[in-house]
Amino acid sequence: MPQNLNIYQPDDRFFKSAMSDPEVVKAYLQHFYPKIAAIADLASLKLENSVSLRPSLKRFEADVIYRCRFQGETDGYFYFCLLFEHKSKPDKYVAVQVGLYLMELLSSMVKKQGRELEPVLPLIFYNGKEKWMPQTLSELFQGHPHYAVLEPYIPNFRFLFQDATRLSPEELLRLDLSYFRSVLMSMAFRHRQHLIFKYLQLIFEGTDGKEKIIAVTTYILGVAERSEEEFLKQIQDTTFTIKPEVMSTLEQILERGRKEGLEKGMDRGAYKNSIFNLLKTAVHFPDWTAAKLSDFTELSLEVVTTFLSVKSQGDAFALKKHVLQDLLADIPLNAEDEQKLDRLIGQLTGV
Repeated sequence: MPQNLNIYQPDDRFFKSAMSDPEVVKAYLQHFYPKIAAIADLASLKLENSVSLRPSLKRFEADVIYRCRFQGETDGYFYFCLLFEHKSKPDKYVAVQVGLYLMELLSSMVKKQGRELEPVLPLIFYNGKEKWMPQTLSELFQGHPHYAVLEPYIPNFRFLFQDATRLSPEELLRLDLSYFRSVLMSMAFRHRQHLIFKYLQLIFEGTDGKEKIIAVTTYILGVAERSEEEFLKQIQDTTFTIKPEVMSTLEQILERGRKEGLEKGMDRGAYKNSIFNLLKTAVHFPDWTAAKLSDFTELSLEVVTTFLSVKSQGDAFALKKHVLQDLLADIPLNAEDEQKLDRLIGQLTGV
């Protein structure tokens, strides 16, 4: 069943958003890896930008990276590389991908004069439907006929791996009331959706603030195996009490979804042309406001505002990704369209 609200990769987006909150990361480490938390000065957690480390390497886009001091140290640091891969099936070669991130991080340290190498700890968070334990590089080669001879020369490392779908409701409910608990319960019940409704009130108890309410609500709607209207009706028909701000937020999201549905319900070719028209207009009239672009292209103000926000970053790769995965999702492009898109992206970002 298609995901609601046309949300692209809801698990990936929700995880990145949640793990960009140092308090969530702190709780994550304290709960799952207390020995690591004990040697870390968690108050010094600092979010790093993985793309800025190697902007020329487009594939280097680890989900979340933090830098943190050791307890009692003023100059000692180590990195946490928090990598989340959401797949319908386990990724056999995830060790290769994570290995690339590790080596790129270490390489960036080597290139900075006077900086010592810092340990990099790879964390993998998984909430896929199938049971999975990722293989290390050494394990990938164990079937090789000359493995016994080659083993000492195969680069190897282990993961800090967490499979959220194996967490029981009882274990999750023992967590302190926090946004960390809300995030973990939402993602752990991804493929046990009857539990999302059973514990919906408890999930929202930790969402302090509209931004967190929107994040959790959007995620649950994005992965729900029912329509938004059915979701809202089930909440209204249940006996538990949901915060008024949660209901208000849910209704706002549903209204937005209806508007986007109407917008994308137009002829696919016409919609594609409208998106390309937005890009061309933004090239020729870079000073136009979002409101003026929205009026001229007849696209919603929200679509135009988000586009301009991504464009302002000056990152051609990120802008093209936004256009393909958010604006033109499920709309095929021919070779001519691809060339036109690359040309316009280049003009918009100065590449």
